[in-house]
Amino acid sequence: MKFPSSMLENAIFPSVLDSSIILSTACPVKFFYQHCLGLAPVEKSIHLHAGGSFAHGVEAVRKNFYLKKMSLEDSLINGWREFINYWGDYESPFGSYKDFYNVSAALFDYFYQYNPHSDFIQPYVKADGTPAVEFTFSIPLPINHPDTNEPLIYAGRCDMIGVMDNMLCVVDEKTSYTFPAEWAKLFSMRGQFIGYTWAAQQFDMPVTMCVVRGVAIQQRSIKHLEAIMQFPQWQIDRWYDEMLTKVEFIVNVWKSKNFPLNYGDICSSYGGCPNIDLCTSHQPEVWLPSFAIRRWNPLDKAEASV
Repeated sequence: MKFPSSMLENAIFPSVLDSSIILSTACPVKFFYQHCLGLAPVEKSIHLHAGGSFAHGVEAVRKNFYLKKMSLEDSLINGWREFINYWGDYESPFGSYKDFYNVSAALFDYFYQYNPHSDFIQPYVKADGTPAVEFTFSIPLPINHPDTNEPLIYAGRCDMIGVMDNMLCVVDEKTSYTFPAEWAKLFSMRGQFIGYTWAAQQFDMPVTMCVVRGVAIQQRSIKHLEAIMQFPQWQIDRWYDEMLTKVEFIVNVWKSKNFPLNYGDICSSYGGCPNIDLCTSHQPEVWLPSFAIRRWNPLDKAEASV
């Protein structure tokens, strides 16, 4: 698919890549719309906003407790304030259980379930003596940006590097409405988490395990479930090689300025692609005013409005 020059002129190939951007390369047109033009629905997704607010609150509580040595009660109160600031004046869609009150309740319930005093996963203490209550990374890749010729960066941010039974592990929280059958298997091939383990290894942390802590926010209750994945080194190495293959592919697509469509399940997965109207239009540029412009920042776990 070739785009009109008016669209290409406003497109920017991202300098920083993460797992979600890599995943979008399965449909180069989706990659172009979302990560080169920054097109996003005008209304921000409740799943993104609630998940981001919850993660922000959890991080604040952990920093208060483990770094600032505050009491758990004070850590929770301060962390809730940070949660409130992040949530802002956002209004949840009608009928969604992921509203301000329920997500607030989930934040407090999380630390009732995983009390920092007794949690079987404690933060890994880094060489500088500080607990790894968050892990942010940006690692140059052996592939250059197609326009600047500077190395592309693979980046991300996970919630914690922890220690469980004397083994290092990545810890990440996921909010949802419910837990489907075999929920844990959803993450056994998730590039996001394999990428976290690879990144930790680049900082000399021998991580091969990931613990995903699910938080299901329901109408009358909060439920918790854990998934523990052990990634053998061959699987981590395979992920890295294939990640580079995908990056090389999308760089070459960008250089050609001819973006192939996927024509598959990616159009309907995750509730449907928000770009479907552009892809089914002979003149996609006429749909541009119906979108907001937000640039995804992998290091902030947030979209920056433009």
